[in-house]
Amino acid sequence: MTLQELATEIREINTANGWNVFQEEEWADTYKIPAILALVHSEASEALEAFRKDDRENFLEEMADVLIRVFDLAGHLKLD
Repeated sequence: MTLQELATEIREINTANGWNVFQEEEWADTYKIPAILALVHSEASEALEAFRKDDRENFLEEMADVLIRVFDLAGHLKLD
């Protein structure tokens, strides 16, 4: 599976779950990219907190959220 295929699948799941996904035309929006990067940072911080609490299940969930955010953005930026 290519990164683009994975990103497409993630975007479909995110949209179905009500996540506000990145739209290509939003690249010029000086708010959108920094907001997505802040969400990536937030998810990574939550993973760190779970690790510190020795909560493996929550750690894995938060790491999955990091990847979901990164792949959604990467897909829309056509990164492969």
